[in-house]
Amino acid sequence: MHVAGEMQLHTTFMFVIVSSASLVMIFFFMSAMSVLITILFSFISLIAFGALVYPYVEHYTNKAYSREVDVPLLGPTPMLVFFLAPVCALFVFGWLITKSWILNNILAVSLIIFFLTSVRLSSLMVAASLLILAFFYDIFWVFCSSAVFGKNVMVTVATGLDVPIKILVPLMLAEGKDTQFTLIGLGDIVLPGLLLCFALRFDHSKGLDAKSNYFAVTMAGYCIGLTICEIIVGSFHWAQPAMIYLVPGTLIPFAVTALRRGEVSEVWEGLKTHQPLATSDQHTPYNV
Repeated sequence: MHVAGEMQLHTTFMFVIVSSASLVMIFFFMSAMSVLITILFSFISLIAFGALVYPYVEHYTNKAYSREVDVPLLGPTPMLVFFLAPVCALFVFGWLITKSWILNNILAVSLIIFFLTSVRLSSLMVAASLLILAFFYDIFWVFCSSAVFGKNVMVTVATGLDVPIKILVPLMLAEGKDTQFTLIGLGDIVLPGLLLCFALRFDHSKGLDAKSNYFAVTMAGYCIGLTICEIIVGSFHWAQPAMIYLVPGTLIPFAVTALRRGEVSEVWEGLKTHQPLATSDQHTPYNV
C-alpha cells in the first residue's frame, strides 16, 4: 500500500524557491541541460507509467506474478515488475524517438497521477499557501520576467524543453496544415489537484456526498477557470499564467463552501489523521 507524503507549510515556500531557481538555471543553460533533463524525465516517466499500469495488470492477472524475489539494492520486488519494466521502457523509448504528442500526454498524465498519489495536503492553510505562492510565481515568471531577463522565462522554458512536463492540446481551428498546440503545464494540473484531493478526502471524512460538496464545487471552479484561460489563449494567442484563473477558481468555491457549512476553522486546521479513500478490497495501491 502506497501512502502519500504530507506537504507541510514550510515546504510550500521551499517548493516555489526551488522551482524558481530551477527555472532560471534551465533558462540560462537550456542547451547544456536539455539532454540531462530529458534523461531525468524519461526515467521518472518510466517509473510513473509503470506505477500507473501495475495495479491493473496485477488485477487482471489475478496476482499470478506478485510473488516477491530479493533483488540487491532493491530488496523484495514483485516478479511482475520485471515483466512490466521492459514494456514501459519501450513505451518511453517510443516517445523519445517519435516525440508523439499522444505519447507525451500519456506520460504526462502518468506523472500527474504519480505526483498526486505521492504528495498530499491535509489542511486549507497549507493548500492556500501553496496556491497563492504559485499564483504570484506564475504572474512573475510569465508577465514580469522579460523585464528582468530580456525574455519571457516561463514561455521560453516551457516551449524549449521537449519533455512531458506539459499536456499538448491540438488547436482545432488553427490555420495552416501543420498541427498547432496549446499547452497546459503539469503544475497547472498538479497544484490545484492537490486541493481537489484534499477536498475529496475531507468530504469522505465527514461522510458527505462528493458530488455536491467540497470536491464538486472545487472541481467546477477548476473547470471554469481552465476554460476561461483556454478561451483567452485560443482567441488572442496571449501567453497566460493559468494559475491566475485556477487559484481563485478553486480556493474561492472551497472557502465559500466551508463558510456556508460553518467549517472554516476545521478545514483550515485540516485532517489530523490519515484517512485513505481506498479500502483493502479495491485494486489500487494508492491513497490520495
